[in-house]
Amino acid sequence: MKQNLFLNKVTLYGAILGFVMLASHIFEQCAVVYGGSVSWYSAMGIEYLVAVVVYIWMLYRFAKSYSLEVLSEQGEVKMFSFGAGYGFIISVSSLSGVIVGLGRYILHNLVIGHSEYTKAMISSLQSILKANPETASMMSTYNQIFAQMSSQPEPTIFQTIFSSVWGYFISAVLVGLIIAAMIKVEPNIFGNSNSEQ
Repeated sequence: MKQNLFLNKVTLYGAILGFVMLASHIFEQCAVVYGGSVSWYSAMGIEYLVAVVVYIWMLYRFAKSYSLEVLSEQGEVKMFSFGAGYGFIISVSSLSGVIVGLGRYILHNLVIGHSEYTKAMISSLQSILKANPETASMMSTYNQIFAQMSSQPEPTIFQTIFSSVWGYFISAVLVGLIIAAMIKVEPNIFGNSNSEQ
């Protein structure tokens, strides 16, 4: 029963988080490819910070909801360990990474096209750098970086998904330490009423 609850909640919450983060990613990429101005980059920076806050908040709410369901199925002694919460958070975040990675591949490689996406990104970055007098003098150095970017081969769907999952896994490993500590419930061996967070 606990295993089914874990899998069901990871699937549900991972899908929700994944689609929310994918929407954030799509906005950021459109701002780079189709915006290409300082105002768009500023908007992208603000949106990124909001997305980070939403990511942490959603992980906390999902983990908290899962912990309460686990506790409700237990008897008189209530317990939700740090490890149970930590594993749940990492699983949810990693699944969301699969969804974001798949969406990223479809957007970059199928909808826009890898070469067109790379050209648009380079053009956008060049226009931003040229507008800044301090970086304009270093354009030759940046052009070498852009040349390397344009020569990169098109990533496979597996490379894209793995890269996304790895990023969301690492994020959950770091953020999950705090969240799991916040939602854990120690067993009350004396049988008094256990106050849930």
